[in-house]
Amino acid sequence: MAPVAADLAGRLTSAGQAHLLAHAESLAGGARETFVAQLASVDWARAAAAFASKAPPLPPDLRPPEALTWRRRCNEPGLAARLARDGDALLAAGRVATLLLAGGQGTRLGYPGPKGTFVLGPDPDRSLYAILLERVAATARRAGRPVPVVVLVSGDTEEATRAHFEERAFFGLPRDAVWFVRQGELPALDDAGRALLAAPGRLALAPDGHGGLVEALVRSGVLDRLAERGVDVLTTFQVDNALGRPLDPVFLGWLVDRHAVAAGKAVRKKAPDEKVGVFGRGLDGRVRIVEYSELPADGAPDLVLGSIAVHAFSVPWLRRLVATEGFTLPWHRARKKVACLGADGVVATPSAPNAWKLEQFLFDLLPMAPRTAVVEVDRAREFAPVKNAEGEDSPATARALVAAEVARWHREAGRPVPDPVPSLRPLVADGPDDLR
Repeated sequence: MAPVAADLAGRLTSAGQAHLLAHAESLAGGARETFVAQLASVDWARAAAAFASKAPPLPPDLRPPEALTWRRRCNEPGLAARLARDGDALLAAGRVATLLLAGGQGTRLGYPGPKGTFVLGPDPDRSLYAILLERVAATARRAGRPVPVVVLVSGDTEEATRAHFEERAFFGLPRDAVWFVRQGELPALDDAGRALLAAPGRLALAPDGHGGLVEALVRSGVLDRLAERGVDVLTTFQVDNALGRPLDPVFLGWLVDRHAVAAGKAVRKKAPDEKVGVFGRGLDGRVRIVEYSELPADGAPDLVLGSIAVHAFSVPWLRRLVATEGFTLPWHRARKKVACLGADGVVATPSAPNAWKLEQFLFDLLPMAPRTAVVEVDRAREFAPVKNAEGEDSPATARALVAAEVARWHREAGRPVPDPVPSLRPLVADGPDDLR
């Protein structure tokens, strides 16, 4: 049987992955060919550089950033209406697109499939995809023109996600306005930086983080296609927030008002140890988000604005940024439990974290922006995370938050609140004005 090609063998050896060559030699026939093809598809130099790099150190002088606070929106007459007019004008002109981060599986939920296909309910057609994407379709209907939608998928979620969209007639969105983009993957590594095997002849691969969407947009050509379509602003949101509002006109209007190229939504943290990233600003004036796992031991109690992972970026600025020589987002290492092939030839799931996953974070774009805008929103109205099977941030807590929001719409519209509270159906009503 022919040996592994010399150029691939050289790349593996240079990246500290010679053990994979030995494993390839142990395989026979088609299994070996498949494994070698998988090895050849990985950018091993990128993986080695990512493992060797360190996340940028936190500035010691972080303080709360300037933000459009919820209190100011309520107390300053006419401000929200003026900003909403600017945001609505962007939407009506077709200058806004949105991107749904949907590469994750429902592992923590104990759900065997893409998280977006998880039925939050209470009706059986209310998947997370349905709730969130019908909200985009409803916004487009009000704007009088389609809003392009980019869906970031992973190798694990792409096939099932595409099938779900087909089954649900793309949730009221025009098919030619929906683009699927697949994010990259990198091997999970042990403490020595050696790639782990998920099974004989198969690498243990993991998505490269939500920051991987930047490379995915460039690689797929979608970033250029958005510009050709006249899109100036790309908003992003995550599939595990059932109340996410990425096309909020006030949010878009604040981006315009601040002459910013990047923006983010925030909520007041419930406690210093709440597991959300936090907004901060250094003496250089640059805004950044610090991942909760990288905060100081005291949880940085002065930084009270937590990120809900809803962002907006200037498309022209993004295109200039990615064209800059040497551009890359920083890498972060996350300690995880990864089922892998042991020295005894048995695949086992460890009881404690055993591997490093390499990730880029989308919010690391913020400190690169010359001007960033932050909008504080009411967490009861816009933050219903679905992350855990039980307890905090679970389907049960998210359902209760969604029901409370729909009930509020009925009360504000002067209507009795139905019992039980109906499902959130944005194409029927997405606020008290629709109910009126």
